[in-house]
Amino acid sequence: MVSAEDKLLLDKAYDAIRLSERRNIPRFTGFLNEHESLYLRQHLPKSADILFYGGYDDAVRLMLGAGAGKESFPITALEFTYKPEYDLRHRDFLGALTALGIRRDTIGDILTGEGRTVVFVCDEIAPFLTAQVDRIGRVGVKLGYADTTCLPEPEDTEELLLTLSSLRLDAFVAAVTHLSREKASGLIKSERVTVDHVTVTEVSAQLKEGTTVTIRKYGKYVLTALRGTSRKGKLKTAVRHFQ
Repeated sequence: MVSAEDKLLLDKAYDAIRLSERRNIPRFTGFLNEHESLYLRQHLPKSADILFYGGYDDAVRLMLGAGAGKESFPITALEFTYKPEYDLRHRDFLGALTALGIRRDTIGDILTGEGRTVVFVCDEIAPFLTAQVDRIGRVGVKLGYADTTCLPEPEDTEELLLTLSSLRLDAFVAAVTHLSREKASGLIKSERVTVDHVTVTEVSAQLKEGTTVTIRKYGKYVLTALRGTSRKGKLKTAVRHFQ
């Protein structure tokens, strides 16, 4: 069943495509989350003249551009610099920006580093932010335009080496959360788990290399590699945790 939100999203995407074709100019959506961009990729015609881009090649939050090249996307990269001893995280920047009344779909990826964070935003809000923001929480920051050829490596990640009894979803959730299989199943059945950005309630759903699993209040996990089996026949895996 298609949700009202997904239907509205698809309608907006078709509007952008039709307007671009009619006027022969690029048209764009706001920044999309992972579920939204995946949904549009699956439901828009393959023949449509569209491109997904978020300001750099490995972006997670993407705009849809109709009749557009990368250079025409209305995306600005802003750089926040501050004393390295302050441990500012993704949530600190997102909270501070949305507290200003900034819509979430005007904010793209937030890449935090040591003393430097780059935030991708819609062009339209960049002048407002550069004029208004001099603090993130209680931390003073300097704000300018970023050099996107040198982006911070996200610090809020860790690699986990896990041994799983199987690639069932409940086994995976139990391993990454350190919960019992029963409690992990409860998270799944209560709709707190998404697989590749779609809510899944089937505990026996099978995962594969490259699958993204997001667990509410625990974070996002990507099954990056299958590394054979142990002597006891269990699966050795590498998992990237985005906290």
